[in-house]
Amino acid sequence: MSNFIFLENLKVKSNIGVTSKERSKKQPLRFDIQIELKGKKLFKDDINNTIDYAEIEKIITDVATKNQFKLLETLGEIIIETIRKQCSFKSIKIKIAKNKIIKSTEFVGVIIER
Repeated sequence: MSNFIFLENLKVKSNIGVTSKERSKKQPLRFDIQIELKGKKLFKDDINNTIDYAEIEKIITDVATKNQFKLLETLGEIIIETIRKQCSFKSIKIKIAKNKIIKSTEFVGVIIER
């Protein structure tokens, strides 16, 4: 038995891009994150048995908006490390997407699993 929490389609604007011109304006990013909780506890209607969604949303938003990154990969790694420092979990998967970067695609991005 495994227990997960997830946030899907979290939208955050961030200064991100390979060139300084690209980083000069905030771009919309989409985040999907899934976190496997440690242990095999049954949820007992107690927030202490899980990870608070709002805490994860705040971490993602803070990291993405208060820093500049060239790569989505770096942004994802920093988010995962920040969550790891504040929350105990078994595994994590984050998907970060930028839209309209390549004209023939709706989104491009990365998926990082730890």
